[in-house]
Amino acid sequence: MRVPYTIQGALFAPACATLLFVLKVTCPPAYGAGCFADPFVKPLFFPLPFFYKFIHSSVLATHEPWFVLGYWMLVGLVAGGFVDIYKKVSR
Repeated sequence: MRVPYTIQGALFAPACATLLFVLKVTCPPAYGAGCFADPFVKPLFFPLPFFYKFIHSSVLATHEPWFVLGYWMLVGLVAGGFVDIYKKVSR
């Protein structure tokens, strides 16, 4: 049985975000040394300014990682839904 792309996208996006976060945290702190995750961290946290406009900052500051993971889960869910629809129409 095939798992729908909506579920695959909803699981892949937060898994990828978590992996990038772990890579950034475990990066060696050598001065001036680059890290593999550096170019990806800024887009990972891109939705936070939007959240800070609509959610009280004390709540958001406490639960920032959950909001980021939830956002990327929603994005993966929508992207997987588009792929499911495309596959169904192309048959």
